[in-house]
Amino acid sequence: ITLEHVTDTRDNIYNPTTGGRINLAAEFGGMLGGDFTFQKYSIEHQNFFKAGHVQVWAWRAKCGVGYGDISEFNKFRIGGQDTLRGYRDDQFRGNRMALGTIEYRFPLFSKVQGALFTDWGSAWDDGFKPDKFHGSVGVGVALNTPLGPLRLDYGRGSQGGRVHFSVGGVF
Repeated sequence: ITLEHVTDTRDNIYNPTTGGRINLAAEFGGMLGGDFTFQKYSIEHQNFFKAGHVQVWAWRAKCGVGYGDISEFNKFRIGGQDTLRGYRDDQFRGNRMALGTIEYRFPLFSKVQGALFTDWGSAWDDGFKPDKFHGSVGVGVALNTPLGPLRLDYGRGSQGGRVHFSVGGVF
């Protein structure tokens, strides 16, 4: 069972320039049967600020904690396009998680937007482990199409660089 509350004040869901989004979530496993009994709680906050006429600063902070018998499938996952660019998808897993992103977005051409970003975060099992945090820096290009944005990012972390592709907004 998942309970979720979202407050969204962004001016555009695909290409926001102002506003924010807060997501509070609670997930309960094993209440209706099943092999694993656990609870997971998370909060995510995104904010968007104009920097001049068409440039935007975007930032995101997310954290989560889980208790009980959490299966590998239900653990928090960090890594890849939506979380920690420059690392493999879901590379880091655990019952605790923290994530942060700062991104500067700017126009390149008509319907083409560039981005400079830094991501940091990790997922781990017990206690706070700052030595397990991973960071990356990178660049991105987004093309606004009638079906939504197409995005190509290159992130470079401590284990090298990775290219990521997505359809829809990054965050």
